[in-house]
Amino acid sequence: MKNILTLFVGAILLMGSASAQTTDAAGIWDVSFTTPNGPIAASLTLKKDGEKLTGSIAGPQGEVAVQGTQKDKSVSVNFSVQTPNGPLAIVMNGNQEGDAIAGTLDFGQGPAEWSGKRRAATTGTAGAAAGASAQTDKPADVAGAWAIQIEIGGNTGTPTVTFKQDGEKLTGDYSSQVFGEQQVTGTIKGNDITFGFQASIEGNAIKVTYSGTVDKDAMKGKVTLGDLGEGTFTAKKK
Repeated sequence: MKNILTLFVGAILLMGSASAQTTDAAGIWDVSFTTPNGPIAASLTLKKDGEKLTGSIAGPQGEVAVQGTQKDKSVSVNFSVQTPNGPLAIVMNGNQEGDAIAGTLDFGQGPAEWSGKRRAATTGTAGAAAGASAQTDKPADVAGAWAIQIEIGGNTGTPTVTFKQDGEKLTGDYSSQVFGEQQVTGTIKGNDITFGFQASIEGNAIKVTYSGTVDKDAMKGKVTLGDLGEGTFTAKKK
C-alpha cells in the first residue's frame, strides 16, 4: 500500500512539473506598444533555452537584439535603442496566456502597455513550429517602387516609396506632398512589413509608421502619423 501511495504522489508531482514547462514564449510575435506618443507596431522573435530568452525585435527604426527570461507565465524582455540623446534602455514585462502576451513597458517616459499575439504555427507543436518559422520564413520581395494610397480621417494622400531590400532589412526613399523627401527604414518578415521615418512639421517631430502585409504586388495595413492620428493604406508595386 505504501509503495502504491508513493508512486501515486510521484506521478502527480511529475504531472505538475510537466504542466509548468508547457508555457513557452518561443516564436514570432506581432507586438503593439501603447505609448504617450501613440501606438507602435513591431515584430518580436524569441528563442527559449531553459528560462533564458534571446532573439530580436524589429520596428520602424530597424532591428535590435533582445534578451530576457521566462519563469512559468512571467516574461521579461529587455533591449536598447539609439536616440538623438544616446541609448535608451527598454524593459518589457508581461504574462503569457497561450498565444497571447500582455504587460507593461518601462522606457523612462511615462507608463505604457504592450501586448502581443504569436503567429500561427504551420507544422509540429506551436512552440517548435514557431521557432522554426522564425528561422525558415522567406521574406517577400518588396524591392522597387510602390504607389501608396492613404486615408486618415476622411483625408487622402498619394505618396510613393522605393525600397532597397537586403534579406529582411529595408531602406529606401519616400516622397509626399506633406513630408517631402524622406529616408525610410524597416523590416519585412515573411509577408509582414513595417517601415517608417522621422519627419518635422512646423518644428514638431512626427514619427510616421506603416505596418501591414504584402500579397505579391499589393500591400495594405495601418499608418500612424505620430499624435496627428492614424488611418489605413494600400499600395501597388509600379
